[in-house]
Amino acid sequence: MMSKEYQIGRYQIILPSEHLLDRYQSTWLRYDTALGYMAQAIFEKYPESSAIDIGANVGDSAALIKQYSDIPVLCIEGNPNFLEYLKQNSCRIGGLEIAECFVGKDGELVNLDRLLSSGGTASIIQAIDREGTTVVPTKSLESILSDYPSFKNAKLLKIDTDGFDFYIIETSLEAIEGLAPVIYFEYDISFQNQGEEAGLATIQNLFDIGYEYFMVYDNYGNYLVSLSHQEYDRFLDLTTYLASNRKKSGTPVVHYFDICAFTENDIDLFESIRLMEINLIC
Repeated sequence: MMSKEYQIGRYQIILPSEHLLDRYQSTWLRYDTALGYMAQAIFEKYPESSAIDIGANVGDSAALIKQYSDIPVLCIEGNPNFLEYLKQNSCRIGGLEIAECFVGKDGELVNLDRLLSSGGTASIIQAIDREGTTVVPTKSLESILSDYPSFKNAKLLKIDTDGFDFYIIETSLEAIEGLAPVIYFEYDISFQNQGEEAGLATIQNLFDIGYEYFMVYDNYGNYLVSLSHQEYDRFLDLTTYLASNRKKSGTPVVHYFDICAFTENDIDLFESIRLMEINLIC
């Protein structure tokens, strides 16, 4: 398999030759970087906890997290196109455990022949619950935590599954409420016909289990705005903006948002990370 080397902090990892992370980060300097200093703040507060990375890809997010905080990371990845790289990078990074599965409801099936992959990302939206010659079951987050009980103290949950994030959150609400981690997830409405409704339902679900503060970034890694659970209408505005980009503007400028969500118990983290962003222009 063709590959290339790429440096993330102190880690030299291996990327598939077609992976676009290096190109994106050379063009947009903040692309996929905020998670690193968020992790630093989170694990300064919770030094004995851990992180869960759903949609771990080749381990680049795990490397970013561990660049700042040498804590255990559970990497969850079901795509065989990424798993071999993830395993190799795990040896280079250290302190990672790998759950080889997709996250969803227990027993649903993913048809690997229907996976949509491009440029180092992959979506399973069109592959879920399909019959086929090569299928793998999904597992609930509850089941995965039963298999990896040392991660029941996780205080960072990162989700990046190209359009499947909403479904993962919906099917994992009980586990998420129990963990009460800081959640960093991709808010992408473009992968399904009713993506706007699914995105807003996800925000409401997070409100319902105690998430009160949110930081929003554009898909290039630039901090955009902070919101509270009392500002649902502003989430509606942001979702409308994404829909307009996708359906009305011709060539989209902003494709999705990354959202970081905090419970009341982590208002101090929300305020300190927000201050870091604001200080960029001070």
